[in-house]
Amino acid sequence: MANVSPASLRKKYTRFRILVIGRANAGKTTLLKRVCNTDEELCIYDEKKELRGIHDINRPFMFASNPQFIFHDSPGFETGDESQLIKVQSFIKERARATDRNEQLHAIWFCLKLDKARFLLDLEEKFFSEDRPGNAPVIAILTKYDDLITQVYDTNLGYDENRKNAESEREKLEGLLFCYRSPPKAAVYVEDMHDSNGNHQEQVKVLIKRTAESLDDLSLKMLFVSIQQNNLELCIEYAVK
Repeated sequence: MANVSPASLRKKYTRFRILVIGRANAGKTTLLKRVCNTDEELCIYDEKKELRGIHDINRPFMFASNPQFIFHDSPGFETGDESQLIKVQSFIKERARATDRNEQLHAIWFCLKLDKARFLLDLEEKFFSEDRPGNAPVIAILTKYDDLITQVYDTNLGYDENRKNAESEREKLEGLLFCYRSPPKAAVYVEDMHDSNGNHQEQVKVLIKRTAESLDDLSLKMLFVSIQQNNLELCIEYAVK
């Protein structure tokens, strides 16, 4: 593989397709804006580039400034309507059957709000309990860590101690994910993604790195690290490889 140039490897793929799953208010849109390093609004369109105004799992969308990232949005399973889970499973299965590599699903980002009272809903548990077709790795993104700090906050303790307690709770919740039959390939957590003065880009770098590490196809990995705009170190690392 050392004799094959990165350019020739990337010819196999021209777009990186991600399914984003998550409940309402899980911070999905803010996260995607941080990933693509933009403040612009999403462009929703079908494969013929016709503009759409309704989110549908089969209608891809993107940011105009980074069109090589193609996203599909699935609402969360908070309604308890199993048809939503069936739609997600059918979509994953359909994309796994695609013969065109660019039509395949390349990764799944599952956004889970850190909620101490009810971390996983029944259908979310079912998603991680059943086999999934295809090779798209699932990355669990634990959002709103700042909310978890509020949930465990003890007024008798200082901020550092409260944050340490929140970290212990996060580790416990994250560990639950890896007890299921079909666990995520990796898990990351994010906080204060809405804060323009925060360290959101450092957090995105971790997500990008974990996603890249979860990809088995070298060509796909090369495409992913080349089109992301947050982790220059990762670009250099894979270019050297």
